[in-house]
Amino acid sequence: MPPVSFVLVLHGHIPAVLGHGVWPHGADWLHEAAAETYLPFVAAARALDADGVPWKATVGLTPILCEQLRDARFARGFRRYVRHRLAAAGRDAREFARAGHEAEPLARAWRAHYEEALALFDALDGDLVAPFVRLADEGKVEPIACAATHGLLPLLPSDTAAERQLDVGLAAHRRHFGRPARGLWLPECATRPAGTLVTPGFGRRVARRDVLSLLAARDVKYTFVETHLVAGRFGRPAYGGSGGERWSAGEATPTGRTPYAVHRVRTDAGRVAVLARDPRSSEQVWSGEVGYPGDPAYLEFHRKAARGGLRYWSVTDARGPLDGKELYDPVTTAERVAAHAIHFCDLLEESAAAEPSARVVVAMFDFELFGHWWFEGVDFLAAVFRELARRGGPVRAATAWEAVSEARVEAPGIALPAGSWGRDGDFSVWDNPETEEYWRTLERATELCRGIAGRDPRLGPAAIRQLLLLEASDWPFLVENGSARDYAERRIREHAAAIDALSGLAGRPGPRTRTDALLLARLARRDRAFAPELGG
Repeated sequence: MPPVSFVLVLHGHIPAVLGHGVWPHGADWLHEAAAETYLPFVAAARALDADGVPWKATVGLTPILCEQLRDARFARGFRRYVRHRLAAAGRDAREFARAGHEAEPLARAWRAHYEEALALFDALDGDLVAPFVRLADEGKVEPIACAATHGLLPLLPSDTAAERQLDVGLAAHRRHFGRPARGLWLPECATRPAGTLVTPGFGRRVARRDVLSLLAARDVKYTFVETHLVAGRFGRPAYGGSGGERWSAGEATPTGRTPYAVHRVRTDAGRVAVLARDPRSSEQVWSGEVGYPGDPAYLEFHRKAARGGLRYWSVTDARGPLDGKELYDPVTTAERVAAHAIHFCDLLEESAAAEPSARVVVAMFDFELFGHWWFEGVDFLAAVFRELARRGGPVRAATAWEAVSEARVEAPGIALPAGSWGRDGDFSVWDNPETEEYWRTLERATELCRGIAGRDPRLGPAAIRQLLLLEASDWPFLVENGSARDYAERRIREHAAAIDALSGLAGRPGPRTRTDALLLARLARRDRAFAPELGG
């Protein structure tokens, strides 16, 4: 049996939060991801390399994430955040010691965790993108691009909007990584074929190109899709809501195609390779109920100390109340990580053996799942690579580009339906009655930006920046799931208001006033992304 490529894909993304609050919603999202995911991953990669363990991963840090990680405000805020966490851990340790509480070693472990994170951050000179560039230079990481601010390409009001998201994102990726991207992560793994889009805001009928043709036209070689887009459940137009037609995943229609192979999609601009998610191995990591993160031994995400916010409890029972959680035991946890890594490698081999034609197993996840949501997740990834190396069996770690390059070319290529990796496989997470006002706001803002650029080109970069930030798929997602709805709605209002203000400024004759200058200066201080790409 020829070797099967295990392609681990980590999609790192935090929306633009710098300048838009800190806690509970804002820059601390970025600080938490850095302390619990990105820095631990870099440390784990160094440990694997030091031990001579072969490993490879495909990693996407979205353009807006890279812009923030290299913003001076992030470095200052991160150091301040870590100092607060160190103080909380020290205070907890002293209080636990006075009370004779058995959680004292856990508090000291938290202090060590943040000390190590800060030491590594300082060793990197505060640049969290740089280690991923170095790993790419060494061939350990294949960096992939994304749309600039994670706009949901199939539902944006026009091809122009989708193309701008891609053009700015690809250019920013090249600036940060020093090379063009061969692969691109479609936001929400969302795509749709050419046809008429009935916009989700005002129900306008707009001719749209195939999303994948936009990638082919930009020399993007490959992307990733949800399993059902390759293996079945063809998309079909559905109806509902005031917007008219909608695209949904439709009924199950097996295609006979396997997700364990690289497929080429034909478009009017050329071919793009697609890799589909392996549902078996992915569920073991995604699911908090049947997957590894729900193991009773692992650290409970939701229960935190009232003062300081550190976590000292285990999952215990994934369905149980928070006040029933038991104290966390790192020794038991280490044993579970090792056992789960063995089980995961077994699953990879079973997935590969289930189909004789299998050549690739793609496990793709949000990067922040590891370390942040699942605290032991980075240790688990390292354990998986160690276990694969120990076995030396039929499954080997590979980058997505390696898998694509080694795949047999299909002729004449396949066509894909519309869909995403969201709930139900369609766009309903982002397009539903709860989000209708967002889409109307976006359509109005898009029209205003066209007018701004025509009346006063000097304001074009500022207006387009606000529009890109407004287009982020995070905002309708947060509105729909309710977890940070107030914050998302405030962000929508802020960016729409900025575009309204710029439109008024563009339409006013005469020289700039002091008020005008203050507005422009405030926007420039708050939102700084993509200055080289936007020209200001």
